[in-house]
Amino acid sequence: MTVIYFSATGNSLAVAKRISGKCVSAVSLLRENGPIELSDPEGIGIVAPVYFGQLPAPVSELLGRARLNAPYLFAVLTYGELAGRAARHMRREGERNSIRFDYIRTIKMVDNNFTIVNVEKQVRNAGRKKIPAHMEAIAGDVKLRKNSIERPGLADRIVGIVEELLPQKRNFDSGFSVEADRCNGCGTCAKVCPNGNIRLVGGRPQWQGDCLKCTACYHNCPQEAIRYRGERSRFCFRNPEIGLRELIN
Repeated sequence: MTVIYFSATGNSLAVAKRISGKCVSAVSLLRENGPIELSDPEGIGIVAPVYFGQLPAPVSELLGRARLNAPYLFAVLTYGELAGRAARHMRREGERNSIRFDYIRTIKMVDNNFTIVNVEKQVRNAGRKKIPAHMEAIAGDVKLRKNSIERPGLADRIVGIVEELLPQKRNFDSGFSVEADRCNGCGTCAKVCPNGNIRLVGGRPQWQGDCLKCTACYHNCPQEAIRYRGERSRFCFRNPEIGLRELIN
């Protein structure tokens, strides 16, 4: 089985690894030119996060370019508190690109969006989300080739509609700054950025205006030197099952 993942802080990669099979980075696939052809007689899946109720841009691009040849297609979307209508978006965007998923499921993980939540509190209360049990349940569904398309509940539908109506914040990366006394110029932020949006200038990161809002740079900085205007906490999070080298690779 082939599991394509997009992950900035490791949540989606952890889910992909729990499902088992060959894990393939969406970012590495998108570096290729032209259509992306993938075949697997056991099945192909996509695991990715939800950003403000929407699919990340690389996932949308992947759906537009991918030709998935498999008897079973599935998608798992990770989120922090409310998934909005992300499962619906995945199904519809897949259909627009002739990809018909057999199974779509969302899973609540630690919310790492420091502009909205206190990430340290999220980590402290992660046990309430029963993440390991839900991951096992999804892995079991996929192993059994279960057919099920998740429908959002009332709260998710309302939140999803509101998120879709709100104007998307432009120039997200304009809110980043660096604590010069902590930054050692290691370049991890540039290495982990899936969009190549960070360059080191004079040993300090500079954002280039094409941010995906994935926050990989912020959460994976070894020195915790990256800050964001209006952040709700100063806590950096990476899924404990995932190493930094895995995300960079």
